[in-house]
Amino acid sequence: MLIYLAYGMSFVLAMMLQYGVFSRWMILSGSPDLVLLLIIALCLHQKHRRFWILILIMGGVVGFVSALPFFIPMVVYMAVYLASFGLKQRVWQTPLLAMFLLTFGATILVNFLSIAVLFIQRIPFNFSIALVNVVLPSVFLNMFLAIPVHAIMRELSVWLYPQGAQI
Repeated sequence: MLIYLAYGMSFVLAMMLQYGVFSRWMILSGSPDLVLLLIIALCLHQKHRRFWILILIMGGVVGFVSALPFFIPMVVYMAVYLASFGLKQRVWQTPLLAMFLLTFGATILVNFLSIAVLFIQRIPFNFSIALVNVVLPSVFLNMFLAIPVHAIMRELSVWLYPQGAQI
């Protein structure tokens, strides 16, 4: 129960920081996605079987609050969950590398899905300008913030999942 409370409070804090502070912290037109980074770090450090339910709830909340269609955050967060499950088994000795890989892939995925929604809705835009002004700065900012978010969530997981003395 304490684990879900801690994860829920960290999600609420990340949402508040995302929409209050980090949405205005921009390079060109790209901004970091702190909630996505939190989801990636939680997926890499969680040890529960039914964690995907919490991921769907978080995706639903973000889909309800954001201007994106409702399903995009849910699809991206479940893709992150499934990819982190595979990466934990293959790249288990370097979780920071897995954090960087997932951050890069998830940021590209969420931005390209947003561009696809704009294309489907027939909103005029230039793809190369969107790539240079939105996608690449967002990837840079997310990669920059991935290290502190990973460190904070690692410390939270060490506190939530104590392991005894290491020899």
